[in-house]
Amino acid sequence: MFRTRCVLLIGSICGLLVCAAGAVAQEPKPSPEAKSLTPPKGLRILYSGDSWHRFMPGFMERIGAAAGITDQKVRSSWALNTGGYGNFGTLLEAGDFDVISWGRPSWDSPDFVRLGYIEKALKGNPNFRLYVQLAWNVGDGLGKIKTLVDYDSSNLQDVQGVFDRGRKTVEALADEINKKHGRQVVFLVPVGEAVTKLRTMIADGKVPGVKKQSEIFADTMPHAGPIAAELAAYCNYAAIYRTSPVGLQIKDGAPETQRAILQKLAWETVSKYPYAGVGK
Repeated sequence: MFRTRCVLLIGSICGLLVCAAGAVAQEPKPSPEAKSLTPPKGLRILYSGDSWHRFMPGFMERIGAAAGITDQKVRSSWALNTGGYGNFGTLLEAGDFDVISWGRPSWDSPDFVRLGYIEKALKGNPNFRLYVQLAWNVGDGLGKIKTLVDYDSSNLQDVQGVFDRGRKTVEALADEINKKHGRQVVFLVPVGEAVTKLRTMIADGKVPGVKKQSEIFADTMPHAGPIAAELAAYCNYAAIYRTSPVGLQIKDGAPETQRAILQKLAWETVSKYPYAGVGK
């Protein structure tokens, strides 16, 4: 009898151990959207490009503050609009940057590359990273836009097709540059894709407070309105810091219902795009 009880007790303990082990083995991994309790280390970010990127430094400061980043250093120089060297060249030579963020509508033939600034930047800081914002196309790249409201009638599959064709050109250029330097120097931020996804959601009535696609733009060109600018900023934050913006409460941003959509959309788009380098 005693022996039988011992056998049963040992069997029960073994069963509990097996169940516990199974529970541990099946424990779900943290979601990539889970916000870290420890803020990322602040980076020295140098912004350049033109009016399609000028809102980025201010947004990045606000996002950084919301993320608890206290040592971020954000600067900008827009001298390259006209192909000049100027103050931007001085900053490159000083090497006081970790990241350069570059944004223009003509990203399919980026002046930054054409003018040889990557080599100049590498001399200043051999470990720097260049992030090229692949923004939405002027006039959707379709040649049919005459007024701001015309964006409401664009075929979004065609819009995405134009974006994809231009992106392939830049991806090939990035591959060439990265191969030349033996590491990923050039990173691409798929802002235009995220904006097209947002427009699709708006057309489907899935973005509270926004009834028309054209509401996210400021003019016919189109420059970014507040919503497109905030989405672009979350995309850049996700790529540069390799961290999800989901859950961040930025100051003076979009309403909560819109902000949650923009943050999730930015993270899903950027984290799945290999050229953004989030997984590195």
